[in-house]
Parts: sequence; structure tokens; C-alpha cells
Amino acid sequence: MLALACGASTSGAVGETHAERGPQAIELALRRPSGEWIHIGDLRGRPVLLFVFATFDGVSQAALRPTSRFARNHPETHVIGIAAQPDAAPLLDPYERALSPNFPLTYDPARDVHHGTSTLGSIGTVPTYIMLDARGLEVERWVGFPNSRTLDRLLEQALSRGGVREEPENVPLLAE
Repeated sequence: MLALACGASTSGAVGETHAERGPQAIELALRRPSGEWIHIGDLRGRPVLLFVFATFDGVSQAALRPTSRFARNHPETHVIGIAAQPDAAPLLDPYERALSPNFPLTYDPARDVHHGTSTLGSIGTVPTYIMLDARGLEVERWVGFPNSRTLDRLLEQALSRGGVREEPENVPLLAE
């Protein structure tokens, strides 16, 4: 079950981090509203910012703006939205069409993210940001609405722990 948040907390405040369970690369198979799949494990080699949200949450909706700005300013980083709610599949397509984020929105058909049983561990509050380094290891979490420097700071942490800042490759983000 997810709670809503307006405030913010940093690394390790919600759920367990890779430091608590040992280094473990994040593995998730996420589905797009169009039916395409994004496999987080296929994104190794570049940092990944996971934006865990709920379509019904006003703070998550407001957070789309700084998240889209971050995605536009950092093409070397994969940005993926994950709707963590039980009814995500039918709601995600109209949500995406209405709000037009510049990064892909997905859901977990197995509902492991929603239930806290995925490799992300517990997600107690939305929005939650999870930064992965280029090896797929969780670097840090941010819970709540990000200020203008928050997402840049998360990327700096990922780059200092194994991420590589390079020109983005022409690798398709969507996999069938």
C-alpha cells in the first residue's frame, strides 16, 4: 500500500537500499501502455532515474515538470516513470496522453513494485525517485517533490559511483 507525501526525505528513508541488502542490480520488466516492454537490466551502461508515482496523486503530477526538465537536460540518463498502483494498466495511457511527459511511463504487470516485492524493495510513498548507477545498482532515493537541484544531485551520486557521462547512444529504450 502506498502513502502520499508532500515532504521529502533522502537516501534510505523509505524501504531498503542496496547497501542494506548488499549490492544487487535492479531487475524489472515494465510494460508501456502500448504493450511494449522496458527491461531495466537492458539499460546498463548509463545511469537510470526511476520515477515511482501514482496517477491519482497530485504531487506525482506536479513532479512531472521537474522530471521532464531533468530528462531533457540529461539525455545521457535513462528516465523511466513507474506507476505503482493496482489499477495502473487502464489508467496509464490516458494519463500519459493528457500530461505528455518526455520520458516513458510504465507499470509492473506483476504488481511487485506496488506490493514492495520487486528488487526495488518497499515503496511506501509516492512520488519516489530511485537513482541507479551505470551498473544498475541503487545509489540513492528521494521521496517527495524534488527541488531544482535534487535530481541533478542524484545523478552526481550515480556518476561518482560507477556511472559514466558520455554522449547518449542510439539505443532504443523500448524493447518488444
